[in-house]
Amino acid sequence: MKLRIQHHTTYRYTWPVLYSIQHVRLTPQLGNQRIVDWKVKTPAKQHSARDHHGNTVLTFSVNQQHRELTVQSNGHVELEALRDGYLPTELKALNPLVYTPATPLTQFNPEMEEFASFVTDTHIPFAHRMLTLAHAVADRVAYTKGSTTVADSAMQAFESGQGVCQDHSHVMLACLRAHGIPARYVSGYFFNPNVEQHDSHAWVEVFDESRQQWLGVDATHKALVHANHCRLAVAKDFIGASPVRGIRTGGGQESLDVQVTIERVD
Repeated sequence: MKLRIQHHTTYRYTWPVLYSIQHVRLTPQLGNQRIVDWKVKTPAKQHSARDHHGNTVLTFSVNQQHRELTVQSNGHVELEALRDGYLPTELKALNPLVYTPATPLTQFNPEMEEFASFVTDTHIPFAHRMLTLAHAVADRVAYTKGSTTVADSAMQAFESGQGVCQDHSHVMLACLRAHGIPARYVSGYFFNPNVEQHDSHAWVEVFDESRQQWLGVDATHKALVHANHCRLAVAKDFIGASPVRGIRTGGGQESLDVQVTIERVD
């Protein structure tokens, strides 16, 4: 499947920003994806590098006063359907154990550990265990737009029972890490042919030791990743995979506008 993706991110500030530096992770990952063409437009010259997770990171800084900052990305990506949710074997990658320890956003408590206790039952096929956990997380944390912020942790979402895809992913990561199972956060897009306006999306990948492969699991949609997910970045949690993240001097209060359009191209 070939998709045309457009992603516009605009920050607006109540007071002038004196200086800002931004890190942009808006370049699709490879694996089961092939970039046909892709451009990321930033308001200043960008420097490209790869972080230790293998993500392409574009960094730029703005040294003059500004009250608005826009980052735009667009292009065409071909997606190859995954077989049973498993990604192709990675030849150069971090040791999966890197994704085992909890982070501040994926801390867990005894209730969460008990909630996911079945994930260690090796009598149940691995993918079935992960899909069952995805269903349980989505049922426990009702999808509710605007109910959380990017600073809210997995425990907060689990206790409140509300959240969005980012929270579903953090809760699932926390539950898996409570039992020592390597799992990583994924940022990207989910293509829904029935809607015009899309959003950024998040899901998880869990390492299946018996197969030595990562399994994509989308708790929000209660499904294994198949052919509608476009991967942008992976990390231990949202912070390391955020599409646009940086620091600034000045600016006062900040507002954010994100617009994502995805179309299938025949």
